[in-house]
Amino acid sequence: MVAFLMAVASVTLYGCSAGLCAFRTIRKSDRFPVAARLLFLAAFLLHSASIGMESVSTSGTILQGPNILMLASWVLALVSLFVSVASRRPYGYLAIASATVSLFILFSQMILMASGYALYANSAYEQWPSLVVHILLFLVAMACFVISAAASAMQLYQRRLMKARSARLFSLSMPAIETLNRVAKRAALVGFPLFTLGMLIGFGRYAMHHGAMVALGCPAGFSYLWPRIGLSLAVWVVIAAFVALSYLAPHVASSKVRSVLSICGFLGALLLMFVTAG
Repeated sequence: MVAFLMAVASVTLYGCSAGLCAFRTIRKSDRFPVAARLLFLAAFLLHSASIGMESVSTSGTILQGPNILMLASWVLALVSLFVSVASRRPYGYLAIASATVSLFILFSQMILMASGYALYANSAYEQWPSLVVHILLFLVAMACFVISAAASAMQLYQRRLMKARSARLFSLSMPAIETLNRVAKRAALVGFPLFTLGMLIGFGRYAMHHGAMVALGCPAGFSYLWPRIGLSLAVWVVIAAFVALSYLAPHVASSKVRSVLSICGFLGALLLMFVTAG
């Protein structure tokens, strides 16, 4: 119950932070600069405490369903915390990130309550070390893909304003296009090998378990993993194409195409996360 109340409190504070950041961004106001960041920090601390309390109550975090969403929201919040410290005007990003983290936590708690906490009786994850590495690699890679996709989306927005010759271009608080392009490429370059390694560990676990199931005469026991495998391969291909076009052949595809690839890779990884959590 304490962990649940902490999660609810963190959702409330994330929502307040998102509201203040959105107000500053839309109204181009200089009000509440400290309050927006302090609310986000307080929400992050409560968020972390709720995960810790839940982990203690269950003798370790069970990496399944709603807990995957909860950990994914924490990774996104951690990345956003670094952005709030490193950036001078992170309010547009924080508005979106805070709202997204709130939704992830809400979905996690709703799934947990709907399941009646039955997932804590699940003993399917006896080989936990490889599973922990597999999921942590995916979550860190996901954080990199979030950064890459966000930078790519801001590039597309700025190029659209440039094409329309909009006066809003001169009042933007976003980094320059060259900086965004560099951030998108480097974030994807870091996330891609992590995602690849996590995917290979997952495939290795699947191969071992599938072999054991075949030996027992029930090879269909892990058929539910095929959608995850297909999505993982699709995300890998898209991110690989983005990294290759960005570093090896930047003149083959336009900046717009590369930005779209980055965003599609992130959306595919997000879909993979929801499929895995289901």
